[in-house]
Amino acid sequence: MVRRFISASFFASAFIWVAVSFFDVEIEVVRVLFIYSIGFVLLMIFIGLLLVPFISLFRKKRSSLLEGKPPDDADHTRTTDSDSDGSQSG
Repeated sequence: MVRRFISASFFASAFIWVAVSFFDVEIEVVRVLFIYSIGFVLLMIFIGLLLVPFISLFRKKRSSLLEGKPPDDADHTRTTDSDSDGSQSG
C-alpha cells in the first residue's frame, strides 16, 4: 500500500511538473485542481458513509451456503433404498 502511494505521488508530481514546465500551465490552475480534487474525494467519502446504513437495509441477507452453514430445513441424512441404484430386486 505504501509502495502504491509513493508510486502514485511520483507520477502525479511528474504530471504536474510536465504541465507547468512544457505546457505553460499556471501554478494557480494546478493549485485549484488540487484543492477541488481533495474536496471531491472528501465529499465522496462523506456520501459513502451516509449511504452505508441505507444500502444495508436493502441488501439481501446472505444465504447460509455462503456462510458455510447448512440450511436449517435441509436434511443431510441419506436413506439407502434397494431401488436407489436403479436395479430391481424381484
